[in-house]
Amino acid sequence: MLDFYLIHDSQNPSSKGLDLKRIGGIKDELFFQLQTEGIIDSWFDYYGKFRWGNELVVRMLTKLRGKPNSLTLQHEQTAFIAILQKAVDANSGLLAFGD
Repeated sequence: MLDFYLIHDSQNPSSKGLDLKRIGGIKDELFFQLQTEGIIDSWFDYYGKFRWGNELVVRMLTKLRGKPNSLTLQHEQTAFIAILQKAVDANSGLLAFGD
């Protein structure tokens, strides 16, 4: 599972006492499909740690809304759109941790 946490673009992720709010996660199957479709850039590692700024989150959300839903992963894609929308609504980026 790749877990997503809200983080403001100005926040340092290594700050002492940083309190992150988990807002959801996605499975590897959806992650790799979205990479294949060009929604998620290929250099992001599902099993690692990475950060998406608010501008990138907005761009991915726009791309996802403009493409037809995958029939095989429709529920998972809808959940991922909700994660991105929460970040946009909070004017934040996302910090991801894979396991």
